[in-house]
Order: sequence, then structure tokens, then C-alpha cells
Amino acid sequence: MAKDKLRPVAGGKSKTGMSNGKIRQTLYACLTNRVKESIQNGYYLEAIALEESFMSDRLESYCTHKKYVNRSSLTLGQLLRKLKENDTDFAEIIRAQLEIWWSGRNSCLHEMAKFEDGEEAEWQAKLKKAGVVARDGQSLMRKVDKEHARLRRLAAKS
Repeated sequence: MAKDKLRPVAGGKSKTGMSNGKIRQTLYACLTNRVKESIQNGYYLEAIALEESFMSDRLESYCTHKKYVNRSSLTLGQLLRKLKENDTDFAEIIRAQLEIWWSGRNSCLHEMAKFEDGEEAEWQAKLKKAGVVARDGQSLMRKVDKEHARLRRLAAKS
């Protein structure tokens, strides 16, 4: 059985002594820049994959903090289910937007080479849809990050 990965907490330090918070901040900055570049260059599927990684990380952090989950490496879909089942604090509108985005993400990443019987699959139409999902994800990343920060601040006060 695979051992669950433990994610570092912000207050800790890496093996080299660097702050985990600083490492995370640097990774997020690089990821955000890469998402922007990917969208500008038409690499929408890359942008979508990076956006999902970021949003899953923030939701995993929140769900672990709230003890809805006790391990990492959960998918975005699994994390959204945990939020829906357990949480009343996470902004409903953002959770609903995440569910819609997640559905579009699944369609883009899993169905680029697929088409229905009788349908004429057009690559450009699929790519255009991926562009919309990527741009929506870019905006949603910021919302998820702000909501995560808001909820962690509230938790620190209580």
C-alpha cells in the first residue's frame, strides 16, 4: 500500500532550512506565470492542468485543516465532494464555480480525442473550448486562493 504524502506546513522549514511558506510562495508565483504564458501561447491544456494543481493544493490545505481529510493526493473532485458534504464556511458561489470548472476541465482533458457517434469532431472547436476553460480557471485560481486565505484568517481568530 502506498504511503500517504505529508504536505509541509507553512511555519516549518525544508531540509535545507528554507521556509516552507517561502517555497510555496515561489512555486505559486512560477505556476501563475506559467499559466499566463500557456494561455497566451495557446497551450490551454497545460494551463488547465496547472490550474487544477493549484486549486487542489489550496482545497487540500483547507480540508486537511478542517479535518475533512487526513491525507493528501486527493483529486479535485474528491476534495469538492468533501467540501459539499462537510462545509458551510467555504463560499457556496466559489464551490459551485469550481464544480462547473471541474466539469469543463474533465471534458477538455479527457475528451480531446473522443467524439460521439455521428458527430464531426473539430479540433479547433475543442481547442476553443479549452481556451475558455483555461481563462476561467485562471480567474478561479485567484478566487480560491482568496477564499482559502479568508477562511484561514477566521480560523486563526477563533
